[in-house]
Amino acid sequence: MLRADTVVVAIGARPATEWLEGSGLALGDGVECDAYCRAAPGVYAVGDAASWYHEGLGRRLRLENRTNATEQAQAVAANLLGAERPYTPTPYFWTDQYDAKLQVHGLPTPAAETHIAEGDPAQGRFVAVYRENGEVTGVLGWNMPKQARLLRQKHLVAPRNGELETTVRSAP
Repeated sequence: MLRADTVVVAIGARPATEWLEGSGLALGDGVECDAYCRAAPGVYAVGDAASWYHEGLGRRLRLENRTNATEQAQAVAANLLGAERPYTPTPYFWTDQYDAKLQVHGLPTPAAETHIAEGDPAQGRFVAVYRENGEVTGVLGWNMPKQARLLRQKHLVAPRNGELETTVRSAP
C-alpha cells in the first residue's frame, strides 16, 4: 500500500468540441472527418479533436499523441495543395512509465493472440506481437524500442511502389 495526500486518476479523454456546437460540423468522438481529414468543404481538422475515417482499417479513429497531430497536419497540408491522399497511418503511441519505455504500434486488443517475439518479460525487456485471425494487428515493445520498430516495419507496414505505405495491413 502507498500512502498519498492526493491521488490523480485519468481514464480516457474527451475532445473539447462544445465550442463547435451549432457550427454545422458533425461532432461525435471529436470533429468527424472523412479519410482526407476534411470535416466539411474547405474545413479540415487535425490532432486530438479530429476523428477521421481510416481507409486501411475500415473504421473511424481518433489518436491522442503529438506524432499523430504532426503527421495529420502534414497530410492535410498536402491535401490542401491538391494531393488528395487519404490519411492512413499505422496507429502508434509511446510512453515512459518510470523505468519502462513502451511503444505500441497498430491496434492490439485483449482478444488477440500474443506471442513474445524477442526478449523476456521476466527480464523487463521484450517485444510482443498481437495476431487476430492470423493477421498481425499490433506490436508492443517494452524497453526494446529498436526491435519494436523493426517488427512494426516487418508486420504492419506494406511496401508500395518502392516506398513504404503507412497503413496497418488488417485489423478487426
